[in-house]
Amino acid sequence: MKTTKKIFAAFLAVMMIALMIPFTASAAAPDGPYTATYVCAPNASTEKDKVGDYEFSFFKIADLNKTTGEYTVISTLSSNTALVNAVNAADSTERSMNIISACDAVYSTTPAKFGTAAATLSFTSTDTTGKTVTLNDAGIYYIYCTKKPAKVTNVTNSLVSLPYYSNNSWVTTTDQTTVNLASKVSTSPVTVTKTADKTNVGDNDKTVTYTLTASTAGSLENKLTTYAITDTMDNALTLNEDSVEVKLNTTTLTKGTDYTVEKNYTYNNGTSNVTATFAIVFTSTMLDSADFYDSVTADAAKTVTVTYTADLNANAASKFAQALPNTDGLYYGNNSGMNYEPGQTVNVYTYGVNVAKVDGNTKAPLSGAEFTVYTEDKETKELKELTVDGKKVIATTGTDGKANFVLKDSTTAFCFDADLTYYVKETAAPTGYNINDTIFTVNIDTTKGVTQVNGAAIPNYKPVVPETGGMGTMMFTIGGAALIACAGVLFLIVRKKKSAK
Repeated sequence: MKTTKKIFAAFLAVMMIALMIPFTASAAAPDGPYTATYVCAPNASTEKDKVGDYEFSFFKIADLNKTTGEYTVISTLSSNTALVNAVNAADSTERSMNIISACDAVYSTTPAKFGTAAATLSFTSTDTTGKTVTLNDAGIYYIYCTKKPAKVTNVTNSLVSLPYYSNNSWVTTTDQTTVNLASKVSTSPVTVTKTADKTNVGDNDKTVTYTLTASTAGSLENKLTTYAITDTMDNALTLNEDSVEVKLNTTTLTKGTDYTVEKNYTYNNGTSNVTATFAIVFTSTMLDSADFYDSVTADAAKTVTVTYTADLNANAASKFAQALPNTDGLYYGNNSGMNYEPGQTVNVYTYGVNVAKVDGNTKAPLSGAEFTVYTEDKETKELKELTVDGKKVIATTGTDGKANFVLKDSTTAFCFDADLTYYVKETAAPTGYNINDTIFTVNIDTTKGVTQVNGAAIPNYKPVVPETGGMGTMMFTIGGAALIACAGVLFLIVRKKKSAK
């Protein structure tokens, strides 16, 4: 605040009429009305955070004796020694600053002492020319910005004295458009970010932890009426509402008291009305509290941090190797208008694996082969059947010799995590065929369209079956993030049992 005052002190004499006390006036001051013209037009290109609707209220703080030229502080403020002394001091820029400081101090604690504004002057975001205010009574007026955009943290207030005595005559009108009121506006940038604790996810590791951060906006003198952190996630992800935790700096906030979690939250993103999956909406009690704001000047806004988890759901089975986006933003505002600050989008991915089985000699597809997925125990390093909700992951080939890996007794494709290593065994052979006892390792390479398994590179778009004898060869083709097809194809060639001689 001190820095702001120093900046404006140099040109306050230009910004507002000097409070001249015309003791030597040869004639009484004329009756009103009196007029003053101002402009408030932020540059939309260089000062976009200042753009919005403003309202300036003119509060009379001292009456002018039109005969003697003396000022008397109004009764509701007359007990304020600092203000009375400043008004009665010798005319100077410092005197004007002292009057403003005294008024600021009173308005921040007991604005009712100023009573009803004598007049108001409003500017919209499209106003570029001056507007004129009419004041009926002679005196000194404190000009306070009573409406401003939510990004505004402070507006340096000013004064006007009408009429005033200059060059041996009374002046009843003044043009203050040489100084744009927007130059007296201070703002604080609003930032919104988002992160996820992983990029790849699967049904056996389906939980993603998201962290959203957003800076606060407004200030104690410019309180918000709405503050909502929005979150829009892919329909392949499901919010775990009980996992939501919200902090203001390091203080954990209370759900219901400080904020609510509102699903299907509708807001305007600056272009149209849209619906978020959910939003963290701060309560009016919280937004009215001094705890939410940094200070009157808000040189550094506080930070809101939201942490929650979301689980992969059945919709992911149709989105293998596709981005599953999650986007946040901040919707906030006050009586001057609403704002939307876009955040960031983070993506997670999941993958699928298919299996195909053919006769080793005829290449004819074989039905009835069952394959089971295993993982390695972190402690014993031994392979164990992969289970999800008590069900193992299997693939059973149909008449075309192909199958998706699914949870047992389910038809929904199983989602594989590209950060994990999987192992596949044949656990049931087609009628009349031997089980292939080879253990096949499946590592999904998200950067390649072709993955080499056992030294054989198989294009995913066309199965290639080598002519080999014995039990045959099993190969996997895993599709990367750029592929629309399933993330992997497993081919198994076996030879039919020989009849005993």
